[in-house]
Amino acid sequence: MTISLSPRLYLQNILPFLFAAIILASCGSTDQARLAPAADEDTHIYYDIDGEIEADEAISAYIQPYIRDMARTMNRVLTVSEGSFERDTPEGTLGNLAADIVRYRATAEMREKVHVSIMNNGGLRVPLPEGEVTVGNIYELMPFENHITVLEFTGEQLLRIADELAGVNGEAVSGIRFRITDGIARDVLVDSSTVDPDSRYWVATNNWMADGGGPSPTLWEPKQRRDLDVMIRDAIIEYISRKETISPYLDNRVRN
Repeated sequence: MTISLSPRLYLQNILPFLFAAIILASCGSTDQARLAPAADEDTHIYYDIDGEIEADEAISAYIQPYIRDMARTMNRVLTVSEGSFERDTPEGTLGNLAADIVRYRATAEMREKVHVSIMNNGGLRVPLPEGEVTVGNIYELMPFENHITVLEFTGEQLLRIADELAGVNGEAVSGIRFRITDGIARDVLVDSSTVDPDSRYWVATNNWMADGGGPSPTLWEPKQRRDLDVMIRDAIIEYISRKETISPYLDNRVRN
Protein backbone atom coordinates (compact mmCIF):
# COMPACT_ATOMS: atom_id res chain seq x y z
CA MET A 1 0.00 0.00 0.00
CA THR A 2 1.31 3.45 -0.93
CA ILE A 3 0.46 6.41 1.30
CA SER A 4 0.62 9.88 -0.25
CA LEU A 5 1.24 12.80 2.11
CA SER A 6 0.83 16.50 1.42
CA PRO A 7 4.11 18.46 1.74
CA ARG A 8 3.02 19.79 5.15
CA LEU A 9 2.05 16.37 6.53
CA TYR A 10 5.13 14.78 5.00
CA LEU A 11 7.42 17.25 6.73
CA GLN A 12 5.54 17.00 10.02
CA ASN A 13 6.07 13.23 10.02
CA ILE A 14 9.59 13.05 8.58
CA LEU A 15 11.44 16.14 9.82
CA PRO A 16 11.50 15.36 13.57
CA PHE A 17 12.93 11.91 12.86
CA LEU A 18 15.31 13.27 10.25
CA PHE A 19 16.71 15.98 12.50
CA ALA A 20 17.25 13.49 15.31
CA ALA A 21 18.95 11.08 12.96
CA ILE A 22 21.21 13.80 11.56
CA ILE A 23 22.28 14.72 15.09
CA LEU A 24 23.04 11.09 15.84
CA ALA A 25 24.95 10.76 12.59
CA SER A 26 27.08 13.77 13.42
CA CYS A 27 27.70 12.53 16.94
CA GLY A 28 28.67 8.98 16.14
CA SER A 29 28.44 6.70 19.15
CA THR A 30 28.33 7.91 22.72
CA ASP A 31 31.75 6.33 23.19
CA GLN A 32 33.13 9.01 20.89
CA ALA A 33 31.58 11.91 22.81
CA ARG A 34 33.75 13.73 25.29
CA LEU A 35 32.15 14.13 28.71
CA ALA A 36 32.31 17.47 30.50
CA PRO A 37 31.22 17.69 34.16
CA ALA A 38 28.34 19.94 35.10
CA ALA A 39 29.29 23.31 36.48
CA ASP A 40 27.25 23.10 39.68
CA GLU A 41 25.40 19.81 39.74
CA ASP A 42 27.03 16.40 39.55
CA THR A 43 23.68 14.82 38.70
CA HIS A 44 23.90 15.98 35.07
CA ILE A 45 26.13 14.75 32.27
CA TYR A 46 27.00 17.15 29.47
CA TYR A 47 28.17 15.89 26.08
CA ASP A 48 30.62 18.24 24.43
CA ILE A 49 30.06 17.67 20.72
CA ASP A 50 32.49 19.20 18.23
CA GLY A 51 34.23 18.57 14.94
CA GLU A 52 36.52 15.96 16.43
CA ILE A 53 33.68 13.45 16.51
CA GLU A 54 33.45 11.44 13.32
CA ALA A 55 30.14 10.80 11.59
CA ASP A 56 28.58 7.38 12.03
CA GLU A 57 28.56 5.92 8.52
CA ALA A 58 25.79 3.44 9.29
CA ILE A 59 23.40 6.14 10.51
CA SER A 60 24.38 8.44 7.63
CA ALA A 61 23.57 5.70 5.15
CA TYR A 62 20.29 4.96 6.94
CA ILE A 63 18.96 8.52 6.70
CA GLN A 64 20.00 9.14 3.08
CA PRO A 65 16.69 7.83 1.62
CA TYR A 66 14.77 10.27 3.85
CA ILE A 67 17.01 13.14 2.79
CA ARG A 68 16.45 12.26 -0.87
CA ASP A 69 12.68 12.00 -0.34
CA MET A 70 12.57 15.40 1.33
CA ALA A 71 14.65 16.92 -1.48
CA ARG A 72 12.27 15.47 -4.06
CA THR A 73 9.31 16.98 -2.20
CA MET A 74 10.89 20.41 -1.84
CA ASN A 75 12.18 20.48 -5.43
CA ARG A 76 8.83 19.61 -7.01
CA VAL A 77 7.96 22.29 -9.55
CA LEU A 78 4.51 23.80 -9.01
CA THR A 79 4.34 26.32 -11.84
CA VAL A 80 6.46 28.69 -13.90
CA SER A 81 6.49 32.38 -13.09
CA GLU A 82 6.82 34.88 -15.92
CA GLY A 83 8.39 37.40 -13.56
CA SER A 84 9.54 37.90 -9.99
CA PHE A 85 6.83 38.49 -7.36
CA GLU A 86 8.06 41.18 -4.98
CA ARG A 87 6.84 42.66 -1.72
CA ASP A 88 6.19 46.42 -1.83
CA THR A 89 3.99 49.23 -0.47
CA PRO A 90 1.44 50.58 -0.92
CA GLU A 91 0.92 47.66 -3.32
CA GLY A 92 3.18 44.79 -4.35
CA THR A 93 2.89 41.88 -6.75
CA LEU A 94 3.66 39.34 -4.03
CA GLY A 95 1.07 40.75 -1.65
CA ASN A 96 -1.56 40.84 -4.40
CA LEU A 97 -1.01 37.17 -5.19
CA ALA A 98 -1.10 36.03 -1.56
CA ALA A 99 -4.15 38.13 -0.62
CA ASP A 100 -6.09 37.04 -3.70
CA ILE A 101 -5.36 33.36 -2.99
CA VAL A 102 -6.44 33.69 0.65
CA ARG A 103 -9.72 35.39 -0.30
CA TYR A 104 -10.40 32.83 -3.04
CA ARG A 105 -9.76 29.89 -0.70
CA ALA A 106 -11.71 31.41 2.19
CA THR A 107 -14.74 31.89 -0.07
CA ALA A 108 -14.51 28.26 -1.20
CA GLU A 109 -14.25 26.98 2.38
CA MET A 110 -17.00 29.22 3.77
CA ARG A 111 -19.30 28.56 0.81
CA GLU A 112 -20.31 32.18 0.97
CA LYS A 113 -18.75 35.37 -0.24
CA VAL A 114 -15.66 36.64 1.56
CA HIS A 115 -15.48 40.29 0.59
CA VAL A 116 -11.94 41.26 1.58
CA SER A 117 -8.65 39.70 2.57
CA ILE A 118 -5.76 41.33 4.40
CA MET A 119 -2.24 39.94 4.75
CA ASN A 120 0.77 41.46 6.48
CA ASN A 121 3.68 42.15 4.15
CA GLY A 122 6.10 41.13 6.88
CA GLY A 123 4.75 37.59 6.80
CA LEU A 124 5.82 37.19 3.17
CA ARG A 125 9.44 36.42 3.85
CA VAL A 126 11.06 36.15 0.40
CA PRO A 127 10.15 37.00 -3.21
CA LEU A 128 8.97 34.32 -5.59
CA PRO A 129 11.52 33.92 -8.38
CA GLU A 130 11.05 34.21 -12.09
CA GLY A 131 11.09 30.79 -13.71
CA GLU A 132 10.28 27.53 -11.95
CA VAL A 133 8.52 27.87 -8.60
CA THR A 134 8.98 24.89 -6.29
CA VAL A 135 7.41 23.63 -3.07
CA GLY A 136 10.60 24.74 -1.34
CA ASN A 137 10.11 28.31 -2.59
CA ILE A 138 6.68 28.41 -0.92
CA TYR A 139 8.08 27.09 2.37
CA GLU A 140 10.67 29.88 2.24
CA LEU A 141 7.94 32.41 1.44
CA MET A 142 5.65 31.19 4.26
CA PRO A 143 7.75 29.42 6.93
CA PHE A 144 5.06 29.90 9.58
CA GLU A 145 2.20 27.56 10.47
CA ASN A 146 -0.41 30.28 9.96
CA HIS A 147 -3.94 29.32 8.98
CA ILE A 148 -6.76 31.29 7.38
CA THR A 149 -9.09 33.09 9.76
CA VAL A 150 -12.31 34.76 8.57
CA LEU A 151 -13.72 37.68 10.56
CA GLU A 152 -17.00 39.58 10.27
CA PHE A 153 -17.09 43.38 10.61
CA THR A 154 -19.54 46.18 10.11
CA GLY A 155 -18.86 48.61 7.30
CA GLU A 156 -17.94 51.22 9.89
CA GLN A 157 -15.28 48.91 11.29
CA LEU A 158 -14.01 48.10 7.80
CA LEU A 159 -13.49 51.80 7.12
CA ARG A 160 -11.47 52.07 10.33
CA ILE A 161 -9.39 49.06 9.27
CA ALA A 162 -8.68 50.77 5.93
CA ASP A 163 -7.51 53.88 7.82
CA GLU A 164 -5.24 51.76 10.02
CA LEU A 165 -3.70 50.11 6.95
CA ALA A 166 -3.27 53.50 5.30
CA GLY A 167 -1.40 54.64 8.40
CA VAL A 168 1.43 52.19 7.57
CA ASN A 169 1.30 52.97 3.82
CA GLY A 170 -0.70 49.87 3.05
CA GLU A 171 -0.60 46.11 3.52
CA ALA A 172 -1.43 43.29 1.12
CA VAL A 173 -5.17 43.36 0.40
CA SER A 174 -7.74 41.84 -1.94
CA GLY A 175 -11.33 42.87 -2.63
CA ILE A 176 -10.90 46.38 -1.25
CA ARG A 177 -9.53 49.47 -2.97
CA PHE A 178 -8.52 52.86 -1.61
CA ARG A 179 -6.07 55.69 -2.02
CA ILE A 180 -3.89 57.01 0.78
CA THR A 181 -3.82 60.74 1.48
CA ASP A 182 -1.95 62.03 4.53
CA GLY A 183 -2.12 58.58 6.13
CA ILE A 184 -5.91 58.31 5.69
CA ALA A 185 -7.81 55.91 3.42
CA ARG A 186 -9.93 57.77 0.87
CA ASP A 187 -12.46 56.52 -1.71
CA VAL A 188 -12.74 53.11 -0.08
CA LEU A 189 -14.50 50.58 -2.31
CA VAL A 190 -15.47 46.95 -1.89
CA ASP A 191 -16.53 45.23 -5.12
CA SER A 192 -16.47 48.65 -6.82
CA SER A 193 -19.11 49.91 -4.38
CA THR A 194 -18.81 52.36 -1.51
CA VAL A 195 -18.78 50.78 1.91
CA ASP A 196 -22.12 50.77 3.74
CA PRO A 197 -21.35 51.51 7.42
CA ASP A 198 -24.30 49.37 8.54
CA SER A 199 -23.66 46.33 6.34
CA ARG A 200 -21.60 43.30 7.39
CA TYR A 201 -18.44 42.19 5.58
CA TRP A 202 -16.37 39.01 5.82
CA VAL A 203 -12.62 39.61 5.95
CA ALA A 204 -10.08 36.80 5.55
CA THR A 205 -6.67 37.13 7.15
CA ASN A 206 -4.12 34.98 8.96
CA ASN A 207 -4.52 33.91 12.57
CA TRP A 208 -1.49 35.98 13.62
CA MET A 209 -3.14 39.23 12.59
CA ALA A 210 -6.49 38.12 14.04
CA ASP A 211 -4.81 37.31 17.36
CA GLY A 212 -3.27 40.74 17.88
CA GLY A 213 -0.48 41.06 15.34
CA GLY A 214 -0.12 43.76 12.73
CA PRO A 215 -1.09 47.44 12.55
CA SER A 216 -4.89 47.19 12.80
CA PRO A 217 -6.42 47.04 16.31
CA THR A 218 -9.93 47.04 14.83
CA LEU A 219 -9.11 43.71 13.21
CA TRP A 220 -8.99 42.21 16.71
CA GLU A 221 -12.64 43.09 17.46
CA PRO A 222 -14.78 41.11 14.99
CA LYS A 223 -18.49 40.46 15.29
CA GLN A 224 -17.82 36.82 14.40
CA ARG A 225 -14.73 34.69 13.91
CA ARG A 226 -14.22 31.45 12.02
CA ASP A 227 -10.87 29.67 11.98
CA LEU A 228 -10.45 27.53 8.88
CA ASP A 229 -8.43 24.31 8.87
CA VAL A 230 -6.34 25.56 5.96
CA MET A 231 -2.70 26.56 6.21
CA ILE A 232 -1.99 29.61 4.08
CA ARG A 233 1.13 27.93 2.72
CA ASP A 234 -0.93 24.93 1.60
CA ALA A 235 -3.53 27.21 -0.01
CA ILE A 236 -0.78 28.90 -2.06
CA ILE A 237 0.74 25.56 -3.09
CA GLU A 238 -2.60 24.12 -4.13
CA TYR A 239 -3.63 27.24 -6.04
CA ILE A 240 -0.49 27.85 -8.10
CA SER A 241 0.02 24.15 -8.82
CA ARG A 242 -3.14 24.31 -10.96
CA LYS A 243 -1.62 27.09 -13.11
CA GLU A 244 0.81 26.37 -15.93
CA THR A 245 2.21 29.88 -15.52
CA ILE A 246 1.71 32.83 -13.19
CA SER A 247 2.46 36.49 -13.91
CA PRO A 248 3.06 39.39 -11.51
CA TYR A 249 0.31 41.99 -11.55
CA LEU A 250 -0.55 45.39 -10.08
CA ASP A 251 -4.02 46.92 -10.39
CA ASN A 252 -3.88 50.06 -8.22
CA ARG A 253 -5.94 48.51 -5.44
CA VAL A 254 -3.98 50.65 -2.97
CA ARG A 255 -2.36 53.84 -4.21
CA ASN A 256 -0.93 57.08 -2.88
